[in-house]
Amino acid sequence: LVETGEFVDAQGLSQPAHARRISLRDGAPVVTDGPYAETQEVLVGYTVVDCASYDRATEIAAQLANTPFPEDNGLDREWYVDIRPCADSFEELEL
Repeated sequence: LVETGEFVDAQGLSQPAHARRISLRDGAPVVTDGPYAETQEVLVGYTVVDCASYDRATEIAAQLANTPFPEDNGLDREWYVDIRPCADSFEELEL
């Protein structure tokens, strides 16, 4: 991806125990420390690519989902990669 110029950024995220959820109550911030009991899926990292099409993004995601990892990593199931376009404007955020 670096060689083709499609790679933009990638980062792993810390464990959910380090998370904080921020909300507002009567205009004041309320901080709740994680992890959150209702969490069934956790975002562990992200990769940003700049590619020509959704189909190309799908090809890249398939490669990422097939990334080798150590056998003793504790994964007890297959992992997967979600694709979401980055929004370029506020209008793109609306459903």
